Amino acid sequence: MDDKEEGKEEEKEIEYKQIQILDLLPNQVLNFDIFIYLPTNNKYVKYINANDAMDFDQLQRLKFKKINELFIKKDDLEKYNRYVSSNVRALLNTGNEESKHKAVKVAAELIINSIDTLSSDSDILEWNNNCVELIKTVIDDIVQTDDISTAFNKISDLLSKEPTLANHSLIVSSLGVIFAMSLGNSAPRTLTEIAYGGLVHDIGLSELPAKVSEKYFNCEEMTLAEKALLKEHPKKGVILLQKNIKSKNITDNVLKIVFEHHENVCGKGYPLGLSYDDLSYLPKIISIADKVSFKMSSIKKEDISLKYIILKLKEEQGEKEILDKKMIKILLESISHGKSK
Repeated sequence: MDDKEEGKEEEKEIEYKQIQILDLLPNQVLNFDIFIYLPTNNKYVKYINANDAMDFDQLQRLKFKKINELFIKKDDLEKYNRYVSSNVRALLNTGNEESKHKAVKVAAELIINSIDTLSSDSDILEWNNNCVELIKTVIDDIVQTDDISTAFNKISDLLSKEPTLANHSLIVSSLGVIFAMSLGNSAPRTLTEIAYGGLVHDIGLSELPAKVSEKYFNCEEMTLAEKALLKEHPKKGVILLQKNIKSKNITDNVLKIVFEHHENVCGKGYPLGLSYDDLSYLPKIISIADKVSFKMSSIKKEDISLKYIILKLKEEQGEKEILDKKMIKILLESISHGKSK
């Protein structure tokens, strides 16, 4: 076999793993190669060499060309996950409050986007630690805010222009904390479970075709087959967490949040159609946070008001109780009194 044929043979054996362009921060030296996939040639072309930095202009050119997915060699997964973990820590240790607020948003994208690249026990441990650091930052910020509307405004600033799984998860996690506190739950363990559960509540969506998730977050009409797939994501989320992310932070309450967040009080939700008496307490809080998050995405930022959104949800559900009416009533009272705890 000559050198040319040997090179082709080696290329066939290389396995690639997709990563998101959002996972890469500008002007950082990478210790792994970055590739672009060319579907017309069915080839992976190297875009950045290991030990080179991807500058801001290179990232912008990719975004301009609407190239959102990049690839790395599967053998480089551990290097990539160490890179992500390092970035998350650096972002969350930002001293300035304003820059930290922006950093939380980027950190959430890095954490959620990397869920399907975890390849070893050390990767999983790092990923879990990053989740914990992120939710600590979120909880600390909210605990220091007495007024529920002020806390909500801070969360509104975290909204992205384009809805993504990571951004939605961060918003739900943050809303879950302020709602839990407004309902009288301030124990650190409870706030940690609600924040962690909110962050991973939709993690099962990462197991579905991208088109289904995209339609879901853009509130677009789905086919019956797509709706059936969507209804699988709570179960898939629990399986993913139990199988891959074994951690003391993933408590029974966190798993219940993931499994039950689309159940309705009236028993018309999914995946099991549980009703009021069968539903766990924390998932009911995340269900409200989930609905509020979607409403926030559909309203102009300058028009967003927590009281308006919750009143709207109350009005829309009417006599058919989807969300817990008692919780809704207490939240509205908390907004009126201006207290989050």
